[in-house]
Amino acid sequence: MTLTKYNQKRDFKKTAEPKGVKKPSKGELRFVVQKHAASHLHYDFRLEIDGVLVSWAVPKGPSGNPSDKRLAMHVEDHPMDYIDFEGTIPKGEYGGGTVMVWDIGTYEPEGEIPLAKQNAEMKKQHKSGSIKIVLHGEKLKGSWALVQMHGRGENQWLLIKHKDAFSGKDVAYNPYSILTGRDFDAIAKGNDVWASERKKDGTKKSAAERKAVQKKAVAEQKSAKKEAFSSEDLVEAKRLDKFPSGWSPQLATLADAPFDSDDWLFETKFDGYRALAEIRNGECELISRNGISFNKKYPEIAETLSAIGQDIILDGEIVIEDDNGKSRFQWLQNREENPNRGTMKFYVFDILYFGNYDLRALDLLQRKKILKSVLPKLKNIVYSDHTIGDGIKAFEKAEKQQGEGIIAKKIASTYATGKRTKDWLKIKTEKQQEMVIGGFTEPSGSRKGLGALLCGYYDGKDFMYSGKVGSGYTQDILNDLRGKLDKLERKTSAFKNPPREKNVHWVTPKLVANIRFSEFTETNSMRHPVYQGLRIDKKAKDVKLELSAVDTDVLEDSSTALGVGSERSRGTSPNKKTTKNNPVKIQKTKTADIPTLSKKVEFSNLDKIFWPKEKITKGDVIAYYNSISDVILPYLKDRPQSMRRTPDGIKSEGFFQKNVADSAPKWAKTIEIQSDSKSEPVTWLVCNDKDTLLYMANIGCIEINPWSSRIKTLDHPDYIIFDFDPKGAPLENIVRTAHKVKEILDKLNVPAYIKTSGGNGLHVFIPVKPKYTYEQTREFSHLVSQIVHRDLPDITSLERLPSKRKGKVYLDFLQNGKGKTMASIYSIRPREGAGVSTPLQWDEINDDLDLKAYNINTIPKRLAQKGDLWADFFDNAIDLKSVLKNL
Repeated sequence: MTLTKYNQKRDFKKTAEPKGVKKPSKGELRFVVQKHAASHLHYDFRLEIDGVLVSWAVPKGPSGNPSDKRLAMHVEDHPMDYIDFEGTIPKGEYGGGTVMVWDIGTYEPEGEIPLAKQNAEMKKQHKSGSIKIVLHGEKLKGSWALVQMHGRGENQWLLIKHKDAFSGKDVAYNPYSILTGRDFDAIAKGNDVWASERKKDGTKKSAAERKAVQKKAVAEQKSAKKEAFSSEDLVEAKRLDKFPSGWSPQLATLADAPFDSDDWLFETKFDGYRALAEIRNGECELISRNGISFNKKYPEIAETLSAIGQDIILDGEIVIEDDNGKSRFQWLQNREENPNRGTMKFYVFDILYFGNYDLRALDLLQRKKILKSVLPKLKNIVYSDHTIGDGIKAFEKAEKQQGEGIIAKKIASTYATGKRTKDWLKIKTEKQQEMVIGGFTEPSGSRKGLGALLCGYYDGKDFMYSGKVGSGYTQDILNDLRGKLDKLERKTSAFKNPPREKNVHWVTPKLVANIRFSEFTETNSMRHPVYQGLRIDKKAKDVKLELSAVDTDVLEDSSTALGVGSERSRGTSPNKKTTKNNPVKIQKTKTADIPTLSKKVEFSNLDKIFWPKEKITKGDVIAYYNSISDVILPYLKDRPQSMRRTPDGIKSEGFFQKNVADSAPKWAKTIEIQSDSKSEPVTWLVCNDKDTLLYMANIGCIEINPWSSRIKTLDHPDYIIFDFDPKGAPLENIVRTAHKVKEILDKLNVPAYIKTSGGNGLHVFIPVKPKYTYEQTREFSHLVSQIVHRDLPDITSLERLPSKRKGKVYLDFLQNGKGKTMASIYSIRPREGAGVSTPLQWDEINDDLDLKAYNINTIPKRLAQKGDLWADFFDNAIDLKSVLKNL
């Protein structure tokens, strides 16, 4: 491992890249993936090995599909300071172009390799030409491999994703910087070069300066005008030999409410006809979503688009607007009868094909960048702009303008032809539904034509009645409808559940109407329905009852979801959750009695010293867990155990054992789980009784590490974790941080349970009903952590790299992950002092707190006096959705 080549290729008087200085590898190994727009766009995949970043250039970038074997060219090693380099390398210099930190995190070699031996193992794997690792990045996770291609030169390797919980054919990655959220344009436009924490002169930036740069970067990402695209933008597009045919538009899923998230963009929802514009050899074919040509119905749009010189396929919506810019669907429907009413426009929001390239595999913002660059200025052809992140504001604007609503689209999504996906969501300002007309009633009084439409929807093959629509008509509309429906009249009802109405005319269900209404009843009937027009672009058999399929509470971003101190977060004082304070009877266990504690466990080496200074033995550990078993077991029951074994006591770091397939006793409960790091299931130990607890202590498990979820709800944790990692921060700052979290949670009426980490930190836990995913609970923890950091920026940090958060309390929300574990309540920690992770009362959290006072010798007595302070923990589980709705 050498940095000689790296230094030789660079003039550090001209480039802001860090100089090549080798540094020893300590702690967890790190990795970075940098997206590099040099002479050719590529990705640089870098692994920390022996104090440098061993590097590969991957032309097509990492793929989450195990079937893809991506070429990776081994290049010169880079210094560790390069791990967060983001900025522009001057043209003419080696690698000149823009560099983005696309992903960053830690990694480890596959297998149960102790931390102290991981660097040596990676040197061995690298030398052998076969690297197998587990990545813990923001984007890249799970098992990966780098394999040297023998016989093709020593520099050619393959980057391969192993099959696991993080793999799949349709895995999509956020295309933006993991550090700043910027794209290449925003990075290149930046007035400063983002390079670690340095200014242009190489001096360190202050915390305020770094914060200002990040704030500016996000603003640039949201508002920057896109420059003309280049050939680099088409690197991941597929070249086609001929113009495609038979494509149909991607459809959106109905969602319940607007939300804010920087992972999504928001567009206007138009009230018109969806259409693909296929422009080939100077001729345009306008095609509806069900394959009907719109050319004769809306010839002015087709003729205007024919002026585009390139072969292209556009996705958009045809609308007619009044003088105030409000779309009028009925005007559009009846265009032939009144062709001069309103202004017809075609709003274009996506591009699928351009100049022999299939663009559907590109991420959404990349497609919109290309679209904006190539769409010429034509009369009444309008580029549909968007906003990033601010969904609630966009929705409120739509409401104010009496618009249809908004469309939310995931920024990293590709285009799913002909499919309805949850990457696109429609959020309506009022309830609307397509309905099929199954009959009508005779008019009464002065009305002519018809009285009301009898409408329904398809549930499988069944045609279900859903209501009578008697308003929303003009006389012209009534006459037109009667003429169309008379041609479809039949003797019998097509409804499975026909209504009991007088003077009914049944019709064959072919015509589709757009209906506005206030709500559905419990029997799925519409209340206060209003007719809006016929849909000629939809087939009757495709009309289903459209209920919200996405709960946007779980997508809510921290920017507005929880504004402590804002109008939205203010409310009444929370109902205080009280904890039971019943003393626990502790039966002190003598070391001499240990052999008789279990008929299943064969105890050994009870006199082995685990803490030399304190003279605490392995027998003392077993005795402790036996004496508090009734208290700790409810927190371990039905949870897989990630066993941290330290059989030599605190003099070694020990190792984690997850797979017990060949070692667990036959009487112990186990469970097979598909591992996130191996293709085969892993057998985990489950600690449901005292015998299993003592077995674990006997094989050196000083520390007990259960999952946050139980075996019946593995994907749904039943608590949320806030981990305060001090990293040299004074105790008073840890205490202040903990109370800030409680202040926020109190405002939300959320119970907060606090315990020591057993070391130098504190943990706050929230009990939650096990019906939300790890991603959702992690987002909630992240959200609250961001508010804490906003209010306490000088003493807290969300920065993952330890070097960037020295002396600050690290708000580690990432502990909320499937398979991630931390020391259980009442667990001993294999550290000096034999500390125990101990539940505390909030009035004990003050500057006089002595974390060392809670240890193996003091906890049994404390339990006898105070009882289990978390005894009602699971009884107070919250409904996360309800909490967010109460904001």
